Amino acid sequence: MLRLASLALAVSSLLLLPLVTFAANSFAGANNYYAYALPESDRIDLLNGMQAAGMKVLRTWVTGQSAGQKGSDSVAVPDLEANGIGNYDDTILNLIDQLMVDAHARGIKLLIGMYDQNSLQAGDIYGSTYGVEGFYTNADAINAFNQRITHILNIHKNSLLDNQPWSELGGYIFGYEAQNEPMIFDQTFYLDHLSWICNSALQIRNNVGDTNQLILTGGGSAASSVQSTFFSSSCAVDVIAVHDYNDDYDNFMSSAVSQAQSSGKKLLVEEWGSLAPSGSARTANLESNVQKINNYKVPWFYWELITNPDPGEGQDYEIEVNGADWDTISGLSETTAAITNAAFDFSASLAL
Repeated sequence: MLRLASLALAVSSLLLLPLVTFAANSFAGANNYYAYALPESDRIDLLNGMQAAGMKVLRTWVTGQSAGQKGSDSVAVPDLEANGIGNYDDTILNLIDQLMVDAHARGIKLLIGMYDQNSLQAGDIYGSTYGVEGFYTNADAINAFNQRITHILNIHKNSLLDNQPWSELGGYIFGYEAQNEPMIFDQTFYLDHLSWICNSALQIRNNVGDTNQLILTGGGSAASSVQSTFFSSSCAVDVIAVHDYNDDYDNFMSSAVSQAQSSGKKLLVEEWGSLAPSGSARTANLESNVQKINNYKVPWFYWELITNPDPGEGQDYEIEVNGADWDTISGLSETTAAITNAAFDFSASLAL
């Protein structure tokens, strides 16, 4: 009886102690939309570099590509529906299966987009069939795309992981989004059709019961990324993804973080990059951007990491793993990972 009394006293004493909360750290990640198409050695170099930098998530998407993306040795990969809408060729999914296994071995999870609006605008099978705006408004197009989502998440199986569907691979997949930058080509059209993003998110969630596999918006342009619609409980997105190449986070991030916290949703900077030329100017720009993002204690994914010398194509944000500017961006990743009391707790979705 004395032992029981002592135990009861100890328990009651513990209950009187203040509760201790263990706040999550922030983290960094990276984008590479064709990582699955790289030769094995280059793919491993990319992932090894990310691992060494402490990066936790690699973002890519299910859209076919021609060979030689960004001057790399990537191979040509057909889109999932290159042979016709609803006529699925799983080549690209099989390649992503391998990428997720390789990434997982290095403590990295994938963020996977179902599609890319750049392919739509370029006149792929959806664009040529329904038109760019029709893809988002035509009932047949919406149904076909919903079937694409279901095929990716539940019909396809990863043969490298006991033939499990992606919907059950939460240890390998951080989350999903219906499309990279939906409707970014027309701001008015975007604002009028935000429901497409929420409805597509619901289609994903109906296929993925594991709520630790997050659903993201796919990103917009700077402040337009953070629409009030996305913070509504009726919208099935879990994470509002910010894409910002204007270095103007201070114009909207404080309010966006507060809205996300109030609504029980999360927020991250899914794309950002530095256009400044290599050297001290770019170093200063990279450091300035991360300092701004870190002030809000939210995660960021750099656009984009590549595995070959930067070819300087178009809007040139690329950084070569182990090349110029790599020490800067990898060091900044480590700085972000050291931030405690992060604005949002992603730890369950990052767990391997």
